[in-house]
Amino acid sequence: MSVKKELDSFFERFLGAYKKTEDGLPKCPRRKDVDQAIYVGNPNDSGWCKWKPIPHGRDEVFLELLKTYGIEKNTDIVDYFSSYHFLGLDIIYNKRKMNIRGVDPRDEYRRLKQSMASFTYPDGKIPYLPLGFDEGAYLDIVVEVKTGIVKSANFKSGKMRKIAPSLEEFIRGWEPRV
Repeated sequence: MSVKKELDSFFERFLGAYKKTEDGLPKCPRRKDVDQAIYVGNPNDSGWCKWKPIPHGRDEVFLELLKTYGIEKNTDIVDYFSSYHFLGLDIIYNKRKMNIRGVDPRDEYRRLKQSMASFTYPDGKIPYLPLGFDEGAYLDIVVEVKTGIVKSANFKSGKMRKIAPSLEEFIRGWEPRV
């Protein structure tokens, strides 16, 4: 399989799990800084709105972003960040609760660019890209640009632990948390 196919499979399970809920789709507070096409219907009285992932397709803007920041091109990473537009996901991976950051290719990766500053080393290199957060261990989840290995990272202590050999394997292990 590929990262794109794993995302396809996950979002099929994700939407299937939400179909069984009262709302039928995931909900989150409606934000104005996100492409509004992702939202379904109008927000409720509290401002929460249903949403669903939108297939996007390979994006030249992401390739330019990599080039601008001097990040090595990795096909799995390109597929991950340009296949779908989705909001934050609550998942379970290997019995751990995680929050996966949303990917919004339609805003030229503005939020990704903002978070990349904290992943830039003093020499200007960006060896990792952020994917999310392990809620139980309070650790960042990152993908190593060069190898595609997914790691949990404690940047204060400098310690990292491999949690998946690839993005494909990482996504394959995602279970929706509804």
